[in-house]
Amino acid sequence: MIEVLVASFLVGLTGAVSPGPMSASILGMSHKRPLLSTVGLVAGHGIVEAFIIVGIIFGLRSLPFQTGIALIGCATIVILGVVQFMTEPERQAARAGDARAPFVAGIVLTLSNPYWWIWWLTFGAGFLALQPAYAAFFVGHISADLVWFGILAFTASRGAAILGEKYRWVVKGSGAAMAAFGILFAFSIFSA
Repeated sequence: MIEVLVASFLVGLTGAVSPGPMSASILGMSHKRPLLSTVGLVAGHGIVEAFIIVGIIFGLRSLPFQTGIALIGCATIVILGVVQFMTEPERQAARAGDARAPFVAGIVLTLSNPYWWIWWLTFGAGFLALQPAYAAFFVGHISADLVWFGILAFTASRGAAILGEKYRWVVKGSGAAMAAFGILFAFSIFSA
């Protein structure tokens, strides 16, 4: 059990620290309320991961229409990135202050990320087939997300205090990065 917790924490950390839509989102929404943003985002992400673990328990190994689902996900990430780019930080902070905004973002960004699906239906399913300690895996995996995104959110909130008005460019940059991830994901789908 301890081995699975540690392994899933380390595996989760490798995914969490990789730049992606969740990282870009936490930079954009956490400058006023880092704890609320982190907990909400990871809770939304975690509920989707809990459902996929249950699906794996019951035999989920692939999805029909994977390419279409992935392309819809890419478009969603691009749209969210553009919205974040165009939203001023004060309005973004007001939305992030609502506990539902980070939670919904966690769900949407998770489901719309094609690499998340690929990871879970390959490595994640394989790991759980070898080590079927589902609860321990989930706890370790989500703990990694909480730790990393908590660090990122805290750093962003301190950076916002230091940068002041210039922090809006960090928010806009993270929105542009999120849109770029969606475009990059789409190109990778077409080139596969």
